Amino acid sequence: MISPAEIRQQALKWWPEVLRAALGEEAWFPQALQRIGKVKPGERLREFARIRDEQDQLIANSKDQTGQGYTLHWVARSYQNVGYNRFVDAITFDSLADYLAFLRLGAAYARFVEDAALIIGTHPGLRAWCQEYPLLVEAHHGKWPDLLQLVTYFRDHHEWDRHYIRELPVGVPTKFVEENKKILHLLLEAVLPPALIRSAYTPNKQFEQRYGLKYQQPLLRLRLLDQSLADQHFSGLQDLSIPLDAFQQLDLPLRRLIVLENKTNFNNLMNFLTLPQLVATAGLFGSGFRVGLLQEVSWLHHLDLYYWGDIDAHGLQILSQLRGYFPHVRPFLMDRVTFDAFPQYHTSAPLSTATTLPHLTDEEQTLFSFLNSKQLRLEQERIPLEVVRRVVGGW
Repeated sequence: MISPAEIRQQALKWWPEVLRAALGEEAWFPQALQRIGKVKPGERLREFARIRDEQDQLIANSKDQTGQGYTLHWVARSYQNVGYNRFVDAITFDSLADYLAFLRLGAAYARFVEDAALIIGTHPGLRAWCQEYPLLVEAHHGKWPDLLQLVTYFRDHHEWDRHYIRELPVGVPTKFVEENKKILHLLLEAVLPPALIRSAYTPNKQFEQRYGLKYQQPLLRLRLLDQSLADQHFSGLQDLSIPLDAFQQLDLPLRRLIVLENKTNFNNLMNFLTLPQLVATAGLFGSGFRVGLLQEVSWLHHLDLYYWGDIDAHGLQILSQLRGYFPHVRPFLMDRVTFDAFPQYHTSAPLSTATTLPHLTDEEQTLFSFLNSKQLRLEQERIPLEVVRRVVGGW
């Protein structure tokens, strides 16, 4: 039979529903426990002493003895050997007061009701949110005045792309914003109209981008392969690291851009820094799957766009990803002929979990399947520099 401690464990599972009921109009109690370990008929004589002790413990902690708590419901039986006896048949909490008193949650309940009233009174549209996330309302007790002030600011006064978090003109320590992004995200999603949410970003990981805040931009490394452009626009500098937002606004008379994948291009100066000079051309370090940063760079749609990465499954995945943003992108030195030309440089590669890549040609998909099944790779820096210069120079 269930013990008082087990009653507590089972009743605690009701807590979110009890809090939700506080925001509704219908009473949630009385409620009956679902699993109490009723005594089976065959046990009533065989285990009579144990059953009596267990029932005595339940009685001692019940509402009949303490004034508030759970109520025991009985069924009576008469037996020849032990006479007339009663056994627990059901256990209920008959009122909210009984429930709160037994679990000693009266103060927590009162705090929740007070916080929910403040939230709904400030932003009536958050009533449904409070019902969906009652435990979050409870967990952030003491923070709600500041949280609601921030929600009001983002809804009514926020100027897009003007402030870093630490610059926000709010009467709340801005470090508080940084420490509470997760709960703020949930609140802002419920309150802000779609026009005030930048939907292109992943909200849980990119709070600043989604809600129009300035943030530390990732840097893109660009190398101008046309010295005349470098002289005209950057005082002769050819190798530049540019924040993403500034990169999106670049206005250069470029004809083509070469995106290179592998970071070792920077370390050994073999590829990125040794691309030949080409009129109206630049090279860009893509750093593997960071090519996703390029998807919002609209001016790339108007250039001849080339991609060069490792000849392996992951290099072709990146090509497919980049072509998903820019359908006209063309790879070079990433085909089966190039792979077969340098067998002495083949190395092992990790297996990719992908099977079909939607933006590859049939020939590229066949190469991907071959490389992935064999777990082979030809790293781009293994290809002799004269081969690279011959291909690129031919453009």
